[in-house]
Amino acid sequence: MEKLGNILAIWIHRKRFLIKNYNSNLSINQLSFLIIVFFAVLPLTVYFVVSNQEYTWLDILAFYIMVLLPFSLSIVTAIGWYKAKEMAKADAEGFSFVKLSFKKIEKEYFGFDDSDMENLELLTNLLPSKEKIVIREVPKNKQSGNLRFLFSFLDHIIEDGIQGLGKESRDSLSSLVQKRFSFDGSEINLNTFASSYSKWSQKTKAGDYDDTRKTIAKALGLSN
Repeated sequence: MEKLGNILAIWIHRKRFLIKNYNSNLSINQLSFLIIVFFAVLPLTVYFVVSNQEYTWLDILAFYIMVLLPFSLSIVTAIGWYKAKEMAKADAEGFSFVKLSFKKIEKEYFGFDDSDMENLELLTNLLPSKEKIVIREVPKNKQSGNLRFLFSFLDHIIEDGIQGLGKESRDSLSSLVQKRFSFDGSEINLNTFASSYSKWSQKTKAGDYDDTRKTIAKALGLSN
């Protein structure tokens, strides 16, 4: 039995290697066509060949339609779903988000309107947004927006936080901010992004933003 198992394992390994190399040259349409042929058309055809029952051409056509239509729709749905997930991951720059209870979020604290809340929910569920989320927190120097407040906000909603990120992750964070957020009436100035992030990270580590962080956590419904 063990010997047969080893032979089968070697055969499967070789087939997987060949299929992997072959699939690399196939388009999604070609691969979908092969799946339909091998898992829908071929089994049904074999059934009609070996079956002892008499079927009219109309019966056979009806059987093929009944099998192929839902099978094809399932493949199309699966392709659409996974492509949407790929798009969402690219749009979210590889970040994942904590589960938020949107009924508990104090949108007045953040200055979020209904559109902001909708786009925040799309973001945290890794779905493409309709518009950018507007950050209306204004710093003491009266500039157009507060990157450090946004960093503290993201540190709470991104899984594992955003403190101490390496260069590649910081670049991904910068792209995420550029794609999904804006300040009230203006775009975020990415020229100051790196320096603002460094100062925020240092001050956060030193505990300078503890009060703000606690308030944000409470307003997000993440703490009492």
